[in-house]
Amino acid sequence: MHDDARHGVALYARQVAGSLGARVLVGTPAEAVAEARRTGAGSVHVHWTDRLFGDSSAESAAAVVALAAQVPTTVTLHDVPQPWAGEDRAAAYAEVVRGVRTWAVNSHHEADLLAGGLDRVPGPPAPGALRSTVVHLPVVPLDPVDPADAASAAEPGDGAVPEAPAGRVRLALLGFVYPDKGHRELVRAAAALAQEGHDVEVVALGAPVAGHDDLLDELAARARTGGVGWRVTGYLSDADLAAWMRAVDVPVTGHRHVSASGSMNSWLAAGRRPLALDGPYVREVDALRPGGFRLYDDDSLVDELRAALADPARTRAAADDLRPLLSDTARAYAAWWAGVHRALPHPPQPVLEPW
Repeated sequence: MHDDARHGVALYARQVAGSLGARVLVGTPAEAVAEARRTGAGSVHVHWTDRLFGDSSAESAAAVVALAAQVPTTVTLHDVPQPWAGEDRAAAYAEVVRGVRTWAVNSHHEADLLAGGLDRVPGPPAPGALRSTVVHLPVVPLDPVDPADAASAAEPGDGAVPEAPAGRVRLALLGFVYPDKGHRELVRAAAALAQEGHDVEVVALGAPVAGHDDLLDELAARARTGGVGWRVTGYLSDADLAAWMRAVDVPVTGHRHVSASGSMNSWLAAGRRPLALDGPYVREVDALRPGGFRLYDDDSLVDELRAALADPARTRAAADDLRPLLSDTARAYAAWWAGVHRALPHPPQPVLEPW
């Protein structure tokens, strides 16, 4: 796994490995090769996105392909490029899937996106295509919070949430702040509520992506113009994040081009039923966990926010069945690897002796 333990991909890699009791190699793919040789590891699995293990998509892909040339390697692909993404990203993902033993993605929507990307990038067929798989992201339960501890928490990291002024409602998006995550649309909808007399604050639960300071300035200006409060929490400890997710009035997941999302599952783990922007992936996980989400589109967002504020119970109950849980996901990986790396030969053709 990548050495940035706060990155969502690295966190997921450690969770799956921990559930399986697997050895974790932290660092670059080159360091993984050295460790695999030293320990005699028979195979390596990498959780990969082109934003990790290199300063460019091409460099990141080359690092994984070099690893795969020296030790049997499977990979879970994250952030699979959309059809309109740059050719460099599509080429990087194609290079990886053509260079490793086989791969997993986190949704059937991602599998479709990957197939389209391979069609766009000239090259040989991906040798592991028939053994590739979809393993949905799990819901990872949050640690229980004692109400007495939550009430007495006062310092960041202890589960402290700044108290909202009387009458103020908080609408929240979870995850990194970057374009198309839904912040613009939520601020605009909040402004419509403010015109109706609501005291509204939009809270971004997470840190901005480097290089998008202009987006933060834009969102703050839009909020001021619309008479809406605006707050960016930055990185939150597990305790603080759980407290915020449980405290906000309306949870929203508004990513406009999502292909797989751990943050959607985090809302479920917190006992929330978020408003979720309709799309291929959202429909997939809504079918996977019926009742977990309240789907909306651009025309219905304000109405859904009004309904949630009028009836808080609409976003306070999660799906009855949250599977797959982390243990389910771990078992799916174990079964997949057992097939990918099977070393036993086929039994010989039977010889039927006469009676």
